[in-house]
Formats: sequence, C-alpha cells, structure tokens
Amino acid sequence: MAIDRRIDIKQKWPIPTGIKFVLMLAVIFGFLLHNCWQNNKDKNISIANIQILELTKISADVIFSGTNSANIELTKTLKIGLFTKSNKLIASKLTNITIPAKSKKNFRKILQKFNFPILDFETVGDVTIEIYR
Repeated sequence: MAIDRRIDIKQKWPIPTGIKFVLMLAVIFGFLLHNCWQNNKDKNISIANIQILELTKISADVIFSGTNSANIELTKTLKIGLFTKSNKLIASKLTNITIPAKSKKNFRKILQKFNFPILDFETVGDVTIEIYR
C-alpha cells in the first residue's frame, strides 16, 4: 500500500551555498561591467568641425559633426557655449543629439537667448561643445 506524504509547507528550505555564491559573483560582475561602460561611453563619440555659420544680433547658427564609433546608437546631451574673446559667456544651450552606430552625422544648432546683446561681431571668440553629464 502506497503512503502519500504531505509536504510540510511551514518547513524552511534554505538556498544552497553554491547558488548564493554564483549569484553574488554575477551581481559583482554586473556592477563591474556597468562601471566600465559608464567610464568608456564618452570615448565612443567625438565632436569635430565646430563653426559659427551665421551670426546675427539675435541668433547664432553653430554647425558641427559628430562621429559615433560604438556598435550601438548613442544619444548624448551636449552643452554648446558661445564666448567672447575675453572669455565672457554670450550664450549657452543644452541639446540632445542622436548618432547611429558606426557613423558620422552633421548637426546645426541655433543659439537664440543671449546673455547680452552683440554690438560688434568681432568680439565673438569661439564656440565650445562638451558632453554634458
């Protein structure tokens, strides 16, 4: 005659030590991989050929090219700054760009809100573009 035993629901079944160890190693490896990606993701994008295309009293058109060397599409936030020759900030703008994988793309961004009016166009110095974190 067969005896059916009921499973005791209140009994605790501990997780084996080997499985705990493997899970802990997987979590640590995941953190390290994420850290490496965060440190190297800015190296996958490069900004070049920065120029002021058109400069008026109310706006400035900035053109530049972005190159993505990663195998995935990257979306970055950039800070564009327009400075005088004496390094005073005329205008700045935060903008998002998306570059497809392994490609180069040209961008045109318009700066419209100036901190002070431009009376003489020779006072405009340079444009800086940096990756905003």
